Amino acid sequence: MKPALLIGSTLLLAATVLVAQSPAPSAQQSSIAVTVAPSGESCPVSMHALQGRGSGLIAVKNQAPPNGISQRIHLILGDRRTAKIVSARVAVRGYSGKARMAQASSLSETTGDLTKTIEVSFAPEDNGVAADLELPGFTAVSSIRLESIVYSDGSAWKVGGGQACSIAPDTLVLVAAH
Repeated sequence: MKPALLIGSTLLLAATVLVAQSPAPSAQQSSIAVTVAPSGESCPVSMHALQGRGSGLIAVKNQAPPNGISQRIHLILGDRRTAKIVSARVAVRGYSGKARMAQASSLSETTGDLTKTIEVSFAPEDNGVAADLELPGFTAVSSIRLESIVYSDGSAWKVGGGQACSIAPDTLVLVAAH
């Protein structure tokens, strides 16, 4: 009787492992979409957002960590115009340290519980201009939306009806720039 029980248990275990290895039906599969700043008339610049260090990471090169929870984003804007970008207004959307519970399938549909709009000054960088955004209270940043740009020649661009200019930060987290 014991050999029959052992064989039956082995077959049941093997069937369970095989079912667990089967791919899910395509109707239930989902993918994560990363928003990239569109080119053309809807967005006058290219955007790239890199995640930097926050209070949860080790400070390097004698840098003191920020007080409390924060996120740091290195925002790079590229433009073909001869006039350089001097400043911009951006709206950052993300999450606070507030406890929450959500189904895994709905996480890609949420944009967070925090929004902060800030004026940013830019400095020249290799492929355009860049600025570091220090975002106290943010545990994660889900998107950065460009609302307006001021150029060195005094001209400006402002988001209009139907225009969109936003990006999600890269998933790679930078610990130090040096």
